[in-house]
Order: sequence, then structure tokens, then C-alpha cells
Amino acid sequence: MNRHERRLFSHLRREHESEGRESYVEIDAPFELYALVRLLRPAHLIEVGVSSGVSSAYLLQALERNNRRTLHSIDLPKLERPSRSKHRQPQASWSLPPGRASGWAVPAPLRRRWDLRIGNKRNVLPLLTEELERIDLLVYDVPHDDDETRGEFRRLDPRLPPGGVAIADHGPGGGLCAALRWWARRRGTAPVRRAELGLYGFRA
Repeated sequence: MNRHERRLFSHLRREHESEGRESYVEIDAPFELYALVRLLRPAHLIEVGVSSGVSSAYLLQALERNNRRTLHSIDLPKLERPSRSKHRQPQASWSLPPGRASGWAVPAPLRRRWDLRIGNKRNVLPLLTEELERIDLLVYDVPHDDDETRGEFRRLDPRLPPGGVAIADHGPGGGLCAALRWWARRRGTAPVRRAELGLYGFRA
């Protein structure tokens, strides 16, 4: 990890500590995504699910280092109710602290390459798919229903070119979802898991 990534990690840690969420700065999976973007140099990258923006920040950092393109992110924020307690516990791991917006931890200098769209993925993803001629990398990191997600993957499939990569993050203890398995089979391959992480993906 060089000085740019160390500086980014320090920023993310401070932001999360200020909200009592220091344990949320898990960078193993986001750093894997960072490395993947540096290697693939994708022209078009879609991220579904943002929350505080740890993964978003590393994806944006990689695009900045590559000096190209934009991260297109979709998020439907889960807002927490204000609490008088100084030791409030998040209602869900992806929920936003009161007064915060999606991607609240992402450093301002990285936002110039960020197309952040707020709304239900059911409505936003089809519109974004129509706008982009191709999707070289998809990072899908939201709780989901397999039937609905399979339909989303079916619509995305024509935009995923040979060599394109699709990844679903199910968390460290999560298993492979049926929707991603279906999509990989449709493209004549099988998903693989990054050891010790909840990242499952395939290359078309």
C-alpha cells in the first residue's frame, strides 16, 4: 500500500470513528476491488450499493490512478432515526447515520469521477444500462432477492463484453447467490470466490 492508499485509509478511518463506526472500515474486499480496477482498467464501471462509500472510495482511487473514466454508483439509502444516545448502535450495517448521505466518507477530491445516483436500483439500473454502451466491471453489493436480481443480470448481460467482470459481495460469511451462478452459467463459466472474502465473481 503506497502513500495514496495509506492517506485514503486514514481519511476513511477518521470519518467512521467520528460516527462511532471504526469497525466498519474493512478494507480487504475494497482493496481487492481497487487492485482489480488497476489491472482491468475498465472503461465503464457500475457499483450497486454504496452506504458510507468505503468500496466506492477505493474504486474511485483506482480510477484516479488510472487517470480515466467514471464510477457510476446506485444507492437507496437506509436512514437511521436520530437518537439521544451517544453510544447508538447502527440499525443495519449499511444504514446511514443521521445527517449523513450516501457515500459520506468518500474524500471530496475523488468525487470528480463519481456519477452517484440515488434511488431504487429497480428504477435506476435499467436507465443507466441504456446510457452505457458497455459495462466492463459490475460490483453488486446490496441485499437482494435472487429472482429480481436474476432479471437485473439478464438486462445487464448484453452490455457485459467478453473479458468483462461481474462481482457480487456477500460479506465474509455469505455464500454464492443463485442469481450470480445463473449469470455465469449463461456466459459459459462459473463464479469463483476470493479466499477469506465474500467476493464472488466471473469473467465473461
